[in-house]
Amino acid sequence: MTTVLIALAVVVPVVVVFVASDDARRFVRGTGSMKQTFSNAGVGAMFLVVQLALRGTLIGAFAAVAALVPWSLPDHPASWAAAFVLLDFVYYVQHRLEHAVPVLWAVHAVHHQSRDYNLSVSFRVGALSSLSTLLFHALLALAGVKTALYASIVTVHAVLLFSLHARTRFALGPGRFFNAPVFHRVHHGREDAYIDKNFGGVLLVFDRLFGTFAPYAKEPTFGVVGEGGAPASRDPIAANVAPWAALAREVAAEPTFGRKVRALFVRSR
Repeated sequence: MTTVLIALAVVVPVVVVFVASDDARRFVRGTGSMKQTFSNAGVGAMFLVVQLALRGTLIGAFAAVAALVPWSLPDHPASWAAAFVLLDFVYYVQHRLEHAVPVLWAVHAVHHQSRDYNLSVSFRVGALSSLSTLLFHALLALAGVKTALYASIVTVHAVLLFSLHARTRFALGPGRFFNAPVFHRVHHGREDAYIDKNFGGVLLVFDRLFGTFAPYAKEPTFGVVGEGGAPASRDPIAANVAPWAALAREVAAEPTFGRKVRALFVRSR
């Protein structure tokens, strides 16, 4: 159901504006190549197939955890707002750990492979992302978020996150509270000043609180740092395999079993 709502609320309008005018196409596509855009869409299609296959299982797993929790948020509009902010905080924590923990980075790195920045990057999601997300979203169940409430807030949250890759500098202020494409563009930059910055989802409050905010100073260069900075394969399967292959090489290079295990969970640089 979440996938269908996102398609209706976001994907269809994007397709409409894409064919409407040159300005709209620049807003959606940016200045990059259509080959990169189609590559991002291909990776997104692969994620969608996995998402559709696992969606019932993932919601069922969340419901199973929620059923074990003896407390729940009351049925009140304030609970919806509180759950949404909590979800955005969990998103921040997950996103920050995805950049710090190598085994999580192997899943998330696919999203950063694009050498251009436009709305199609929103589709570029690692095929196994739903599995790692479930681990973190289970914290919401432990906090008393009911399954129906979870399904509601995660849908709205996903729709809002989709817009972060638009090719625009529009922002609601200087990033004191709300995230915007111009700030998230910083997060995708390869420059030293932009590395590990602006992890926030809908809100930038947590980046401000924990010292990970960086303002937009100049247009970044995009792509994954390391592995020679080579562009990712346009093949969705190869794009998903590449980060795991890189991690396997790092683990294999470690001389002892203990250091091999450490390499899975502690970033060396």
